[in-house]
Amino acid sequence: MRINEKIYELIINKCSNNSIETGGIIGGKNNVVTKFVFDERTDLGSKRHYHPDIEKFNICIENWQNEGIRFYGIVHSHFSEEKELSFGDMQYIQIIMRAMPKYIRSLYFPIVLPSKELISFKALRAKNEIAIINDDVKIMTERRNKS
Repeated sequence: MRINEKIYELIINKCSNNSIETGGIIGGKNNVVTKFVFDERTDLGSKRHYHPDIEKFNICIENWQNEGIRFYGIVHSHFSEEKELSFGDMQYIQIIMRAMPKYIRSLYFPIVLPSKELISFKALRAKNEIAIINDDVKIMTERRNKS
């Protein structure tokens, strides 16, 4: 996953500073994550599982499309230092991928740990199968124009 440095920092700060599972959606252009919308809800329903605000995020994704921003996935925090997706996480990823239009071949599902570490996972669609693999995180720094 290639991600803008400022967005990476925003995700780390928003998601690792909470004692319960939190998250949001990511989007971008040209295979670089350039957008993050944090789920501000306080009624998450569970301290053990992140439940995204689907209605809010669907509206956001629709607005992004008008701006040429593509939905790239969902990020959430783990409240422990567990560096792997849980069984529930993997089931939820399968549900999301199967609900996506067929032209969406992959999405990212990074997790944020309390130690302020982001670990990326990528779901890939191949025919009728969904594979979930570890994915490297490459932080993209913005180049400043010299005048």
